[in-house]
Parts: sequence; structure tokens; C-alpha cells
Amino acid sequence: MVVNGNRRIVVIGGTACGPKAAARARRCDPGARITIIEQGAGVSSATCGFPYYVSGVIEKRSSLLVRGPDYFKKVMNIDVLLQTRAQKIDVAARAVEVINLETQKISKLEYDKLVIATGSVPLVPDIEGKHLGGVFTLSRLEDAEAIKNFVTLHKLKKAAIIGAGFIGLEMAEAFATLGIEVTVVEALNWVMPAFFDFEIAAHLEKHLRSNGVKVYCGQRVTGLQGDKQGLVCMVTTTDGSLETQLVLLAVGTRPAVQLARDAGLVIGERGGIVVNEYLQTNDPDIYAGGDCVENIHRLTGKKVLVPLGSTANKHGRVIGTNITGGSDVFPGVLGTGIAKVFEFNVGRVGLTEPEARVSGYTVATSLVLGNEHAAYYPGSKQFLLKLIADKNGGRVLGGQMVGLGDVSKRLDVLATALSFGATVNDLANLDLAYAPPYNAALDPLHHAANTLRNKQSNLAKALTPGEVKTKLERGDDFILLDVRSQAEWKEERIETRQSTLIPLDKLRERLVDLPRDKEIITLCHSSVRAYQAQRILEGAGFTKVKFMDGSLVAWPYQTSKAE
Repeated sequence: MVVNGNRRIVVIGGTACGPKAAARARRCDPGARITIIEQGAGVSSATCGFPYYVSGVIEKRSSLLVRGPDYFKKVMNIDVLLQTRAQKIDVAARAVEVINLETQKISKLEYDKLVIATGSVPLVPDIEGKHLGGVFTLSRLEDAEAIKNFVTLHKLKKAAIIGAGFIGLEMAEAFATLGIEVTVVEALNWVMPAFFDFEIAAHLEKHLRSNGVKVYCGQRVTGLQGDKQGLVCMVTTTDGSLETQLVLLAVGTRPAVQLARDAGLVIGERGGIVVNEYLQTNDPDIYAGGDCVENIHRLTGKKVLVPLGSTANKHGRVIGTNITGGSDVFPGVLGTGIAKVFEFNVGRVGLTEPEARVSGYTVATSLVLGNEHAAYYPGSKQFLLKLIADKNGGRVLGGQMVGLGDVSKRLDVLATALSFGATVNDLANLDLAYAPPYNAALDPLHHAANTLRNKQSNLAKALTPGEVKTKLERGDDFILLDVRSQAEWKEERIETRQSTLIPLDKLRERLVDLPRDKEIITLCHSSVRAYQAQRILEGAGFTKVKFMDGSLVAWPYQTSKAE
């Protein structure tokens, strides 16, 4: 029951969703009595900045504390209880039992509305040696501080990272920036396997190696060994072992839901708290948001776990509105994510190709090379873009990008397009801003969409790099026709018995050199000339012609290069 007309709002969790919910609730209800419970020593910390704090790019610890308890009290009139853990939720009494971790004093906070924003906890594999000194996870500011201190104290020279997700690769850059030799071990077959398809991930892996990072994919860590001082010194895997002085476990997270489970709240199949569109649990007075809840994927309608600070903040605003009498709705997520890995920008939105197929879509894809702005304007940087769509109906399903160029605005355009159910035709005709310093007359997204439209109309007939690689490994009898210049051919090429060079400007006069009964697959640097070659050959009566999508830019396998 509301006391003296003032709602009693208790928020468990002080990182992203919790403080956002509390601040929104205060703006909606100036008279509410609001308390945040946080078991750590700080509130509202910028967790996504931790790798940059370890590397020294962010110099001050205080820079990662977005708002302090004084701000919440003096400006927002919100009480913040630090180093205080919520131990139990008494649903019948509508009260939370808390313990002060410094004094061990136990007390109760009564609520009219309760917010659970307990976040997630790092997954720690059940392997020998996981408790050795020098073995870390990274989820709290205290973890980042401990890693920094360990690096300095032991004058670290070698570090091993278990897991090649966002945190793992961002920390690989952080350690390398500090002059530390870095090794990344990933159990699955390529880096960022949950986020990217192979074509995109392969380019990222090449970039990691070019920056001195050792990458071992398809290897599972079986144990850690320590020295006489109890510090980790060796990582053993299914394929061998490697020396190290530090191990970062970055194999993922799981929702922190034990408190909710013990209170009788429903936990879903994905392991997160089940909430409705209002972010309300099965108890109408208890709301939950952030990493601890399951979300609806906006394309598939299925429950997913997407632990991101951006999502947590959106959740917080919805919850803050609704616990003060509103009826705001959270529509779900698209899995949009971006990261900086050395000089590369990498990002994705929507479904990967395997995810789209599992969801029942008939998939069409395109691979194009994009320039961040007009190629003739100085300083333009490139990136590889993969667009994924439903072959039946043309709905855009996702996109992935990797390279030196700016991919962030293309991801945001795609996220917007996906949110409104855009088709390939819609994407191809978006009225995007153009001036040479900012973009080309046709954005890379336009090119990717047009490539798919050409495929849909049967003008463009393509094979993916993976499909071409399979044909080469089988020893199929076909012609891999390279239509680049002689100079480009000498610089780099796919060395195979099927390869033939005929520059595009010589193709029409050398049609007699090509057998009409064989399959011909054309390629160039980025597919533009290869597609033109396909059309020339078909115009001349050749019937078994395709081009390699993305051509050499998208070819993730070994090539022969000039000495």
C-alpha cells in the first residue's frame, strides 16, 4: 500500500537499467520514495568502457562512474545503498531483505513497486585451475582495476584470452596496446562465432593476426596450470598448451536470476526472467530489465538473451514509466552490436545467415565492398558488407560489416530499416544524405540492396566464396575467370588449375578462347567487373556463367601474392 500518497520504489541493481529506471521514476513521480540497492562500491558505472580503462585510453577511474550517490541524493532525491546486497524478496510482505556487506547488518525495505536489475554474471568454465591467481573475468569496475594492478605488479609480458567475443577481442587490443603478447583461444571455428558469419569473421581474424595477436579457433580449453606461487602459468587445450602470465575468461555471461527464482518469479528457457511487453514479471508489482531478462527478437518473435548496455537503458526508461502509472511498451531487440578491434570497425544487426535459415527463411545474400564516403574524396576507408534478406518477399533480415571504414551509420540505417520491416526495394531507394566528404552518390547499403535485386531478377547469378572453395576442393571442372588487369593478377591471385586471366577490356575480343560447354565463374577485386563479365558472356550466348560474390575482397582463404 502506498504510504502517505508516496510510492515506495525499490530498485535492486545499480549499473545501467536500475539507475535509469530510478531516474525516470523520479521524473514521472516527484513524490515517490526511491531506493537503489547496489552490492558494489559504485553506482551507474560504464561497463562498456572497461577495456579502454585497462589499456589506458581512459585514464581516470572516475570517468567510468557516470553518476555518483551524491548526485542521486542531492539532485534526484534517490537513496543509494552501496555495498548492500539484496538477500531475499518476501513477495507476500512486499519487502526486500538486505545485508550491509561492511557491517553485516540485516534490514528490510518495503516496496509498492520493485525493480530487479541484477544484470548478468560471467560464465566460468568448469576447468582445473580456474581459481589460480592471475585468472580474471571482466564484469565490474573492480575487475578492471584488479587487471590493471596485476599487469603493473608482474610486469606482464604474456596474456591468454579464452573466448573471442566482443569483450575478448576488445581486451586483446587493450593488452596489445600495453605491449603484451596476446593469445586468443576460441572453442568454435571462427572469432565472434555468435555474432558474425564466416566471411566477415575471417577478415577480422586476419586483422587480429596482422596486429600480432595469436588466434587459435576450434580449440577447447581443458585446464589451467599454476606455478609455485599459485599464479597461472599455462593454458592446456585440446590441441596442446601455451605459456601465459594472465588468463582472461571471456566465454560469455548468464543472467543473474537466483534472487528472482527464489521469489517464485518465472524463469524462461533461455535462463532469463520472463517479462511481458511492459517489462512486468508474473508478479504485477515486480518489474525486471537489463541483462537478467529475456527479450523478444523483433524478426523471429523468439526469446533471446542480448546483454547490452543500450538495451538495459531502454528497459530502465520503460520500467520507470510503468512503475509510476504509465503503460510504455518495449518492442524487443534486433541484436545490434558494434566494436572497435584495433583499426577495424566490426558490427552486426538482425540475423546471421544460419540464424535466418533456422528461423525458416529462404535466404539471399550479397557481399559488397563499401567506401565510407566518395572514393575520390581524400581519406575514404573501405569495409566489407554482407546483407541478408528473405528471398521470398525481399524482407531485409540482417547485415554484418568489417573494415577500416565507418560502419556505424550503416548499422544504424539497417537497424531502423529492420525495425519497420523494410524490403530490399525499400533499402535500395532510401533517400540518404550525400556529399563527397560524407558518402558516395549511392551508399554501400544501396549497392548491397541492388545486388540482391539483380539476383532476384535473375540478372546476377552468383556463388559465395565458400561455394567456390567447395568446388575447388572437389576438383570440379570449371573455369575460374579472373577479369582484373595483368598487374593485379601478378600482385595477388587464387592459385589453382581452374584459374584463367582475361582482363575485362579484352574479354569481348577473346570470347573464342573460352569453351562454351564449361561452367565459368568470374571474379575481380570486388565483384563489379565480375558481374559485368557475367553479363558480357551471357550476352554472347554462354549459358553456364556465375560470378563470385564479393570476389577477392570477400575471399577469406589463402591467396598467392607477389614476392
